[in-house]
Amino acid sequence: MSADEVQPPVILRVQQPSDPVGAVTEDDAARRATAYPKIRIGAPLFGHALKAEGGLWQVYAVVSDTPQAARDDLAHHLMEQLDETTHPPLAAGLTTALGVLDREKVNEVVINGRMHRVVRVDTFARFGPDGPEPPRPTDRDPRDAEGNDSFLTPEIVIDPDGATGPSEAMLRVELTTAHYPRDQVPANVYTDSVAAVASHPVGVILPTRYAAAESVGGSWRPYSRAVATPQLARDEIAFGLRHIEPRLLRLTADQAVAYQQTADTLDSDPVDEVTVLGRHFRVTRIETLVRMGASGPEMPRPSDPDPDQPPGADGQR
Repeated sequence: MSADEVQPPVILRVQQPSDPVGAVTEDDAARRATAYPKIRIGAPLFGHALKAEGGLWQVYAVVSDTPQAARDDLAHHLMEQLDETTHPPLAAGLTTALGVLDREKVNEVVINGRMHRVVRVDTFARFGPDGPEPPRPTDRDPRDAEGNDSFLTPEIVIDPDGATGPSEAMLRVELTTAHYPRDQVPANVYTDSVAAVASHPVGVILPTRYAAAESVGGSWRPYSRAVATPQLARDEIAFGLRHIEPRLLRLTADQAVAYQQTADTLDSDPVDEVTVLGRHFRVTRIETLVRMGASGPEMPRPSDPDPDQPPGADGQR
């Protein structure tokens, strides 16, 4: 790396919370960092972002499991703009970008001078002696999950230079320098992960996600997708016990009743752990981080699985 390519030092602006809620949240975070000291990197999520005023980036809907799913989501977003606009130059730019996204796996499109980018977000879970970290008492947890399934509602403008609380500042340092362990992933995944730490040295914490996990043979396995609230993760477990497991397993009548009763419990009581017929499930807390480099947020890596093709590629449509 030449002198011109050396990244400037990362400076975090730390600000103590001045309100009682902020103070309690900070204390909660500190306690959990002690109780769940190990951090493990999970599978990435993907979304899209718009370069906004002042060089900041506006991030939308980071909910996709693959880069192509995020491209499709971006195309849908642009199509909505096209349907609403009455400005001919903007309509022309949107039409051109949509044509490219329909045929090619591109991660950036420029429309009337504004950059739209598919972005990659790392996910992490804290682990302690008893397994992955469950939701915190201070986490937002609406019982009515309707309308809370969007990852960023409303969309969020990320500001790497913005002030942050002590716990988030420590978390940013901890996560930004993390990469996949060499012995747990393919060589190209490890290489890309280490390279991203250097090429995108600034991390910005995005809203926390939640997922269901199951303890199997002494280890924890993902049981659901990542969702926006703890209640939605409970709903994922309940749906699985009520509808998925009976189809996968040859349950007796008594076993089916046990699964149904456990699902009913999750519907009526916001607990974070349930056990049914020896199977143990937990709602887990998922930290999310977008990595920032000189050109903006990190895009999908060459090693990221991206099996799907654009809808119009090779005459698919």
